[in-house]
Amino acid sequence: MSTIALDTAVTNKAQPLPLATRPASEAAARRYNPPALSVTPHPAWIDAMKHAVKKDWEAACWPRMFKQTAEGNRPPLRVWQRMLTECFFIVENFPKYMGLSLAKTTYGRRQGDSSARRWLLQNMAVEAKHTEWWIDWAAGCGIDTEKLLSHTPMKEVTDLHQHLLETCQKGSLAEGVAASNWAIEGATGEWTHGVEKHFREYAADGVRIDGVSMMWLKAHARYDDAHPHEALEIIKAATDHLSDEPARVVEAARKSLELLGKLWEACYDAEMSNAE
Repeated sequence: MSTIALDTAVTNKAQPLPLATRPASEAAARRYNPPALSVTPHPAWIDAMKHAVKKDWEAACWPRMFKQTAEGNRPPLRVWQRMLTECFFIVENFPKYMGLSLAKTTYGRRQGDSSARRWLLQNMAVEAKHTEWWIDWAAGCGIDTEKLLSHTPMKEVTDLHQHLLETCQKGSLAEGVAASNWAIEGATGEWTHGVEKHFREYAADGVRIDGVSMMWLKAHARYDDAHPHEALEIIKAATDHLSDEPARVVEAARKSLELLGKLWEACYDAEMSNAE
């Protein structure tokens, strides 16, 4: 090929598309940018909800295994291994519960919906990564990954799963977010903060304690604190407080906490009774 022909061939190659030009107006650049969720004063019914679920909240945050660990009187490692094995099913399904809530959102048709939609989309990706971190945590505790993935969970796990699945699928947006993102994530942030430091003492029992194995626990103890507060903002915006919906939201959250507390205790009892 001649030099002229070669130059022509190069010239005729597809050229990259030009970058989009910046809108002339800063307001136009922000037109389709939903505001981030920010904490606002609670209406009276939210404060009443917190009071109504207080007993179940405490049971979900501080069952025997977490309380003992946080106090430095760690229960046998097998109790934690049981919990990690059983609860993988909930962790793996958590983005799916959120997907069912996402399906109820619009893009700007209702106040707060665009922000809720963006928040759910962003945090579904985060929860998917948390599943991988949970597997790393379990592996550090000596749990074979294949056994973890193929494990059939106990009844208490499937009871919680069914509640979350049905509430996020059949309930309102506020009910689903209350059951999953406020109740479950809120309780998780509290107990992980309390046990993270003392869980490291399981290194004496052969647990691998490093940045990989501790990532799930560290993330929930230190970085996820905003999620339950942001979830409350979705709940407040999405709830018709003049109807019976606040009562249904409270019950959805309360039942999640009740079932979660029962699950923790079932894991503890199963392993402690095996030792007798």
